[in-house]
Amino acid sequence: MINPMKKLRHSFLALSLFSTLLFCSAHAAAPTTPPSKTAYHLTTVSWVVSTKNNMDVDDRYVTLIGHITGVAKNGDYIFTDGTGTILLDGGDLGLPINQKIVVGGRIDQAYFGWGNLEIDVKQWHPAKTP
Repeated sequence: MINPMKKLRHSFLALSLFSTLLFCSAHAAAPTTPPSKTAYHLTTVSWVVSTKNNMDVDDRYVTLIGHITGVAKNGDYIFTDGTGTILLDGGDLGLPINQKIVVGGRIDQAYFGWGNLEIDVKQWHPAKTP
């Protein structure tokens, strides 16, 4: 005859494993593509910098208008809009230096003080001049 406590323990372990797998699969299925253009929020570099270490804004999509002043040692672009300076991770997008541009990207916070606050650029285009 099977010990009722042993049977209960096996049921609990099976339920725990099932719950863990369900939780992991739900997070793995979350979309990783950037949202539509309407989900980007026009803001300033000074606002993004003021949110440093605020995990509530991590991964928020923002739009910035300004220009790139140079390239940092790690290959990130140095971007300013007149209110502050921030790093842009442009990936393979080939961002232009000293040209006014509109940048859409995701705020990437530095975790536990490791890394830099930066914007992961998802799209960009030249700014229209009046």
